[in-house]
Amino acid sequence: MRRRVRLGPGPVPLLAGPHMKSSYRIFSLSGSTDLAKRVADHLATDLGALHNTVFSDGEVHCRFGEPLRGRRVVVLGQVNAPYEKLFELLVTLDAARRAAAQEIVCVAPYLPHSRQERRDKEGTSVTARLLADFLQLAGAHRLITIDLHSPAIEGFYTIPVDHLDMSQEFCRHIHARYGTQDLCICSPDLGGVKRARKMKNLLNANMAVIEKERLRPNQVASMEIVGDVKAMHVIIVDDIVDTAGTLCKAADMVMQAGALSVAACCTHGVLSGAAVRNIGDSRLEQVVVTDTIKLRESHPKIHTVSCSGLLARAIERLGDNECTTSP
Repeated sequence: MRRRVRLGPGPVPLLAGPHMKSSYRIFSLSGSTDLAKRVADHLATDLGALHNTVFSDGEVHCRFGEPLRGRRVVVLGQVNAPYEKLFELLVTLDAARRAAAQEIVCVAPYLPHSRQERRDKEGTSVTARLLADFLQLAGAHRLITIDLHSPAIEGFYTIPVDHLDMSQEFCRHIHARYGTQDLCICSPDLGGVKRARKMKNLLNANMAVIEKERLRPNQVASMEIVGDVKAMHVIIVDDIVDTAGTLCKAADMVMQAGALSVAACCTHGVLSGAAVRNIGDSRLEQVVVTDTIKLRESHPKIHTVSCSGLLARAIERLGDNECTTSP
């Protein structure tokens, strides 16, 4: 007989509002309950009963505590490393498929391996495509995610992908803190220009781009600012902040170019290695991330803006057969 160890606390029911705004039943992976509760709260509903456990030998087991036959379900998981979280998501999707759910929506706000969407050298894997195959094989009928590193990843899926972005939520935070005077939105590379331009237009701000040459992952050889940041409050916007080494170098360059202040808005706070220490020692005034990833470590300079409202609106629009994103 194998001993079972709980992965995390079970779902705690929330009081439902007078009218449920979603036709989907929402379930949370262990470790993602806080975000799932916030999403359910926006939709005036509660979390479904899902029991995820792990045996003493490390094997994951999933059991839904209520019937799913013919129902529309949402499985939400923050599936950054370690890989046990990703495998737990696959097991849960498979359990929902075998329970004859009518529609299974996988909500993975952060998709791991999104930076491996192509082969950079001979003999490497296109891991983003591999993950797409896994999720679809496990039983997902639809995927909701936020700020993919490369929009081309949507093409790896044969199921519908609702690719949301945090631009408007970030703009609300920036406007509340800085207003729109002397504001410059800065892209840390050429690949992020489209994201920066959207926020620039929403805020009616100036724009700059940092052109960089990368030696290898997490190591940059040279950087150059294209645009004028002098006497500006500069906001560097990106999809992922990992070790934060490049971000901190960009902040130094911006300040040396005469900026009044520099901050950053990055959707996915991976914050691996010495990232938190790097941010603490840098000239960055603030780094704003979202709860697509559960932060391992807190710091006064790191502020979180929740993605729960964005996810809830997407789920609500699915139930109403509307477009999940604003035009």
